[in-house]
Amino acid sequence: MTITIAFAALKGGVGKSTLSLNLATCLHRAGHKVLIVDADSQGTCRTWSARAAEDEKDGPPVVAISGKSLRRDLGKVSKGFDVVVVDSPPRIGAEVRAAMLAADLVVLPVIPGGADVWALQETLNVLGEAQEFHPELKAVVVLNRGDCTTLAKLTKDAVGESDVPVFKAAIGNRVAFGEATLSGMGVVDYAPNSRAAKEIQNFTQAVLDEIGGKTKWRQSATV
Repeated sequence: MTITIAFAALKGGVGKSTLSLNLATCLHRAGHKVLIVDADSQGTCRTWSARAAEDEKDGPPVVAISGKSLRRDLGKVSKGFDVVVVDSPPRIGAEVRAAMLAADLVVLPVIPGGADVWALQETLNVLGEAQEFHPELKAVVVLNRGDCTTLAKLTKDAVGESDVPVFKAAIGNRVAFGEATLSGMGVVDYAPNSRAAKEIQNFTQAVLDEIGGKTKWRQSATV
């Protein structure tokens, strides 16, 4: 059974693409068959993959699918893969709704700042609409690039009465992430002993724990 994990956010610049490719790389390195679907017109994951191909670096494959046709085409491209990681567009519209409806788990990144926390609340509203049509859809919030204590408080206030949990496995503001992306690598390969790599490993395990009830291959993960 293929598990689909979609990253979604109303506001750009929250780290969707960086987290998408690093989660996918971590799962790939753990032995899972992973596909990245780049549904973001900015094409960050596609550019990253092209850089990796130039240097003949091993990593998960990346395909581009228009957000509007995501639900229709996802089944065709996901055959043979354990996990599909979807990087959705940085806006709320038909494309993001399609990504949510096609997913088993939606990951909502948030970074420090009032505008970003407000945007998270709008994303949660769209998530709620998607869950009306897809009741089994799970979702989590991940704190990215910031002071985890302050950001956690702001985020929990924004989540409010929602049932969406906030991951304890937060991601710091690490230079290694940018360097790894520019090199066409995931941080677990670029700087395996770094704090950034450890944070991605913890984040990946938290994702596996969240979807563990839907998968049998989780037991083989070594992250």
